[in-house]
Amino acid sequence: MQAARDTGQGLMGLAFPASCLNCGGATPNASTLLCFCCLRNADRADADDVRERLDDLPGMRSAIDGAFALWMFDKGGFLQRIHQALKYENRPRYGVWLGGALGYAFAQTLLYRPAPDLIVPVPLHRMRLCERGYNQSEYLVRGIAPALEKPVAADIVVRNKATRSQTALSRNERLNNLDGAFAVPIPERVAGQRILLVDDILTTGATAGVAACALLEAGAEAVDVAALGVTRM
Repeated sequence: MQAARDTGQGLMGLAFPASCLNCGGATPNASTLLCFCCLRNADRADADDVRERLDDLPGMRSAIDGAFALWMFDKGGFLQRIHQALKYENRPRYGVWLGGALGYAFAQTLLYRPAPDLIVPVPLHRMRLCERGYNQSEYLVRGIAPALEKPVAADIVVRNKATRSQTALSRNERLNNLDGAFAVPIPERVAGQRILLVDDILTTGATAGVAACALLEAGAEAVDVAALGVTRM
């Protein structure tokens, strides 16, 4: 029994840090990624900047009704370090905690906007999903859903085109790379629904924008976008 307990504690240590991932200071419990001080001092994303980023994309001004990001994403910053672990270092459970923080912050905006009917993660292509083993945006959604008390529909949008990495591409190159990448196999599931589309990091916003267009073409009433962070331009 003691061996099993030790093993379980070891696995929890891999899943969650014992201290703040940013400064190494104390956190309220082992499942909390950031201490109160780092959370308080984190650079929050400005709603107007997020909106302008998406409005710069051709045809996206009308595709995305509302846009929200929690934090600014800076090279070498705390969010880049956590995102790296979430996305590439097999720490999917970080996404649940981060999604909870995102969901709580997004819920505050519902005083000024309609609530979503469904929460949908931006999907990965099946080849990328097999390589990574999980979709980080799905774990963000698992954290967001309890905060908003809305259902999740992870399979509504599919990525049916294996695109090359967007990292080194310009805004227009990203849009061309994503052309035809997303589909909604059963349009009836989104007809008349307000969708909250969840992505991890917004750079140009091309991925979220193209996915939002697919949802609208399938009959969704409106699409809002929420992301963990937005890159500083």
